[in-house]
Amino acid sequence: MKAQPLMMMTTRPTGNPRLFFTLFGNQFHSKNNYSVTNNDQQRRLDNLIQARCKSGNLKVKEALGYFDSLTKMRPLSSIWAFNHLIGALSKMNHFSTVVSMYKQIMGCAGFRPEAGTLRIVIKCLCRLKKADLGFSVLATFYKHGLGLDALTLNTLLHGLCAQGSMVAAMELFQEIVEKKHPRDEITYGTVINGLCKVGKTKKALELLKRMYDGDDDKSIQPSVDCFNPILDGLCKEERVDEALSLFRDMINHGVRPDVISYNCLIHGLRKSGLWGEAKTLLIDMSDRGISFDLHTYSALMDSLCKEGRTQEAFLLLDLMTREGFEPNVVTINPLISVLCKSDRLEEADQLIDYMTNHGLSPDIFTYNIVLDTMCRKGSTKEALDVLELMIDRGVLPNIITYNSLIYGFCHSGQWKEAIKLFDEMKDQNISPDVISFGILVDALCKERRMEEAIQMFDLMTQRDIKPNIVTYTSLLNGLCLVGQLEKAKNLFEYMVSQNVYPHIITLNVLIDAYSKKGWMDKAHKLFDRIIELGGEPDQFTYNILIKGHCMKREVDQAKKILEEMTSKGVLPDMISYNTLVKSYIKAEKIDVALALLYDMIQKGLVPDHVTQNISNAILSPSP
Repeated sequence: MKAQPLMMMTTRPTGNPRLFFTLFGNQFHSKNNYSVTNNDQQRRLDNLIQARCKSGNLKVKEALGYFDSLTKMRPLSSIWAFNHLIGALSKMNHFSTVVSMYKQIMGCAGFRPEAGTLRIVIKCLCRLKKADLGFSVLATFYKHGLGLDALTLNTLLHGLCAQGSMVAAMELFQEIVEKKHPRDEITYGTVINGLCKVGKTKKALELLKRMYDGDDDKSIQPSVDCFNPILDGLCKEERVDEALSLFRDMINHGVRPDVISYNCLIHGLRKSGLWGEAKTLLIDMSDRGISFDLHTYSALMDSLCKEGRTQEAFLLLDLMTREGFEPNVVTINPLISVLCKSDRLEEADQLIDYMTNHGLSPDIFTYNIVLDTMCRKGSTKEALDVLELMIDRGVLPNIITYNSLIYGFCHSGQWKEAIKLFDEMKDQNISPDVISFGILVDALCKERRMEEAIQMFDLMTQRDIKPNIVTYTSLLNGLCLVGQLEKAKNLFEYMVSQNVYPHIITLNVLIDAYSKKGWMDKAHKLFDRIIELGGEPDQFTYNILIKGHCMKREVDQAKKILEEMTSKGVLPDMISYNTLVKSYIKAEKIDVALALLYDMIQKGLVPDHVTQNISNAILSPSP
């Protein structure tokens, strides 16, 4: 809804608050009727309402009875009694009841609302996600000669931002500035937060600058709550350098960062892989005397676990509990992950027991970590036990769970079980993804079951799942293994036509297959194709070509490959030299072989046992 100009609301029909209250019920009936007539009894009722509202145990039915009495009094009771009632009901989250009460009381002759009354109603409308109806309540301020304050306007702004009505929020904000209505750092912070939540970080930064420059000659010092949403937004957009720069500006302007400021930056740095900078911030945070919260501890735990520092991670877990923080599943999952990766499954199981004993429920991520580790070890029976356990505990498997299990069964040769799981996914309304198909294609290719692998590949494309480079590489490798090089070449061309550009590993598979067949012309054409497609041949590519030429006794051509390799900045390794030296010895070109050995040592390569044997063969006197 477009924001209405505030000063116009008293003259437009849309400014009448009664028009929108038809959304809510307006009849209240209760047996608790406390209707009174004289002033003394009226005061006693007012005091009773005030006391009951402050008691914290007021019941809705009781409140409705008091309200019936208030509306029947003549003259009407104090506005403060009504404010106490709707305030108490608002705290009890009975927002629609408050709005309905307001509608009814506004119909009573002689009732005059107070600013606090209207503020509570606006707050309730906002909580009902009807913030746009708050503009009509603002009109009532003018109708009764009540001045608007920053708190009321901030409440409405917050409601508009919370429900994503940023156009209306920005129009209201502009009018607040232009009409010089009361505003403070909370006004700006509310709008900045709303802009950041919808991804408009640039506009939020502009608004922050306006605070310093002064809107309409009124400069307002930003609070930390004005900076934090922008820091968070920049980090989520992976603009960590800008976030750090803003953080320094904040400190230079005398604004003290809080735990949220640090958490935003630490999360952003960790996400960008800048662990060192994240740790520096943690130290700075500690030096400033800012206490860690659960988010900080979780970030630190994740950092330690990613670095494999499990002993320190366990010490941190102990420190957290001693500091009064109960670790949650997000805190503990990284530790379970690093234990599983280190093949310490027993300790991981103990940690899961620790979670359940402390009232924490392992989530799907927890179970997937353990399942994946078991499947990669080939412990498929134990993995199925974990699957049964997680389902019993109400945690349903997802695509990652099934992919891990399928991988485990395929690589354990349990094809029937793998296919059964693949079919079971459909029964669970989980669609196999590119990884699911890729696992099956790769496993079938390694078993040289190419007909089934191609069928699986075709099924994948029929289901509109686009094969990725990993799937193509598996299939190409399988076709090369069984000597179907023409099919492999056709698949390669099809892959390129589908805009799936080959990785150097993919191309190496084909070049190696051609070289082993002695088809060096085809191998070189494919090598040139790598360059054409923007790829960069690696050490393995050159070694394949060197070996291929050596197998055909084309040692001088192989030596040219070595020289080209060096000129392109790809360093030859022991395999490159050993292959060539052996070939030159067979060709009885000992001087060239010795020169290559000398060149190898000059490049800092330490001879291995193969090189040593070759050297001995050269230096040993002929019998």
